[in-house]
Amino acid sequence: MVTQSDSDDRVQDDKLMPDDDTLKLEKKLSPSAQAILRFVRIFEEGGKIDVMTEDADFFRLQQIVTSYRGSLYVSLMKRLGQVLKLGGVEIITQRDVMSLITQLWEDNISMLSKTELTFLEAVVHNPGASLKDLSFKANQTYSQCRRAQKRLFDSGVLKIGGMINVHKLGLERVLIVLENPSFVLSGPYCQKSLFIDDNDGSPLVLTVATVPFSKRKEFLDVVRSLRNSSTNTKAYGLSAGHPNFNSIYSTQQQGWKALDLFHFRLMLRKGSDPITISGAPLSAASEIVRIKKSDTLVMDALVESLDGTANDIVKTTNLSQSSAFRKRAGLLNDEIILPRARVNIPQLSDRIVVVCSPEVGGNINPGWHNLPLTYMSQISNLEDKSDKKMLFIAALPTGLGKSVLDVLDDETSKVDDYSAWIIDAAIGGTTKVSPMYDRRRNTWAWDVSQHFDVTTYSVMRREASPHNIPIDLA
Repeated sequence: MVTQSDSDDRVQDDKLMPDDDTLKLEKKLSPSAQAILRFVRIFEEGGKIDVMTEDADFFRLQQIVTSYRGSLYVSLMKRLGQVLKLGGVEIITQRDVMSLITQLWEDNISMLSKTELTFLEAVVHNPGASLKDLSFKANQTYSQCRRAQKRLFDSGVLKIGGMINVHKLGLERVLIVLENPSFVLSGPYCQKSLFIDDNDGSPLVLTVATVPFSKRKEFLDVVRSLRNSSTNTKAYGLSAGHPNFNSIYSTQQQGWKALDLFHFRLMLRKGSDPITISGAPLSAASEIVRIKKSDTLVMDALVESLDGTANDIVKTTNLSQSSAFRKRAGLLNDEIILPRARVNIPQLSDRIVVVCSPEVGGNINPGWHNLPLTYMSQISNLEDKSDKKMLFIAALPTGLGKSVLDVLDDETSKVDDYSAWIIDAAIGGTTKVSPMYDRRRNTWAWDVSQHFDVTTYSVMRREASPHNIPIDLA
């Protein structure tokens, strides 16, 4: 990606380490690793450097250097010097340096200031609010909020995306729960799948699908066809739910590297009334809005980024600027696309999920509300109206998922309707509606053989990633 300069431009800084140590480090660095360090230093200083191609890796590194609080180069040299003093190092490659850069950057952007934490809490609860309104809700000045927003956007910690208002489009969200499956459902109607490797010794898969309400019967037939290849299979209507962000367990010294589990335990004992969440799955779609294929392309763009301009939409949809602007305004004004804040703090890499009765959910909620980043929704069995449960998902500091589950298990009775697991991996992300739309008939396409694939569990599990597991299922 980065080429070396023809000049004898050594990777050094007299203020960082003695000349002898710098020379020792240079001998351990591969030429490409030296080029990466040079890029970071020169870019921080506002200079220019020759690159072979401005590819995705180049722009990624550029984003990292730009959004790093302080000097990434100083942090790199300090860490490399520490490793070198331990001895036994033969060579440091470009891959090693890039891995270290990613680690330092993720720790750096996870350390949020009090202003940024307060702003995040406000924007997660009010994703569609103006900066002026957010400054009022966060009790900050406008300029403080603007600076916090810019840094959170630049680092990727915060993104404002869109959420499909499924009821206005004649759609519904369905959560498919597969215990010990041999096969997993996939296809354009299936947005994401969460993989739990240890459910009492057998795997569990949670798949979120968005399907036409009018095709519920046909879809349930597809779900039932999986029952012969799994221990248990259920389909639940999934409410939009809501995300929550709480900074109570963040400290300026450690960031998100610890939680006050003693406090969390005590909060679980407070108890509360059974939970009822607004936005529960409807029994029938209402106010269905008629749309065109071009509308679905704009929807996909808005779901990805609600802050995108008409020009950004033009690039991804090939529509004219006037059409893109008009359709964007119409979709937002008609509330077909709703704002949704997406938070991604790298130090919060563990994921846990809890499924329980509304009564147990009421008891869990006081403690759950204090966890850093959470999502809560209601699910209702599509084949058994009496089977209604709460679904909780949390993003936790790396390595603390099991500790939180242990506390939850201790404070929950064995006779309660309650199950909790660590989420090990996931596939998928935001909802895309354009592949699901039939432009000729101007309606949702439906052909089971074309829009659903039954893939072996082992294949799907290998393709799943343990990184950036979705929290918000809407």
